[in-house]
Amino acid sequence: MRILLTTYHQAFLTPAGGETELHQLAEFLSDCGARADIYGPNSRRLSTYDVVIHFSTHGAGEGLLSDIKSAGKPIVLLPNFNFFDQHHQSKNIVQRHLDLADLIVLRTQVEKSLCEANFNVADGKLVVIPPGIAPAFGKPAEEGLFQNAYGLQDYVLWVGQLAEHKRQLEAIEALADLEVPLVMIGGYADKRYYERCKAAVGDNVRFLPNVQPASEILRSAMQSCSAYLELGDDFPGFSAIEAALAGRPMVLNEHPWSREIFGDAPVYVAPGRFEMLHAAILDAIKGGASQNLAEQIKAHHLQPNPTKQLLHLITTKLQR
Repeated sequence: MRILLTTYHQAFLTPAGGETELHQLAEFLSDCGARADIYGPNSRRLSTYDVVIHFSTHGAGEGLLSDIKSAGKPIVLLPNFNFFDQHHQSKNIVQRHLDLADLIVLRTQVEKSLCEANFNVADGKLVVIPPGIAPAFGKPAEEGLFQNAYGLQDYVLWVGQLAEHKRQLEAIEALADLEVPLVMIGGYADKRYYERCKAAVGDNVRFLPNVQPASEILRSAMQSCSAYLELGDDFPGFSAIEAALAGRPMVLNEHPWSREIFGDAPVYVAPGRFEMLHAAILDAIKGGASQNLAEQIKAHHLQPNPTKQLLHLITTKLQR
């Protein structure tokens, strides 16, 4: 099977987790026996592909999908949309993407329920496939690799792009007197927000540049942290799943997506209650790792199983 991966054309101006996921999906599909290309100068003519997988419902993508639809190619949509935002301004654009898709892949049952409640979707279009993380995260990293590289022992880890809706600034301010260092790995899209975060940090916060996804140094950071932290307004990224596989204590924003994926294993903080964060971190560290959650993540979220599920659905639903 030959598959073309597409997304909206501005996506790689400020690449972040979504763009990393797109590249990784191409690799996972190829590892599972499909031939996957990302749309661009080096991709082939549309007629050579059996199916198109489109990533995101961001505006400007629907024009491309319309042309693909007119050419008679089946479309699989990975919306990467925050269905929990009931007042999203681009609802009509999202609906257009959903209309053009032949198969819509969501990550959780709660997202499926919200999509069905707030959008018009034909019966049989919606499927749920759990988010999948790179198989490298199932391998132990060299002991002490991250700590030795950065001169750290105990630390709280946050992986992800600095962004206002991710609430790193509030976390930095709330943890100003935390004795355990806070390490933030990731770049930024908004330099002004980055500068505000830098201005707020004390000696207990360290910003590290982007680290190669699924690299041994990142795996070491995940596997060695005292606790993993993520508190954005939306649901967590794949990094939280990677940290859960490492069996590390977790502190997350209270969110139905997180509850479905992680259950009661993390310490949850109510949205906006940053004054509770210090105590939540200490509770998580005291509670220790969750090996039951790690085994659950390994069984349901470690690639290539999610990609195999995707290919099976494409074969059974779109290639009859």
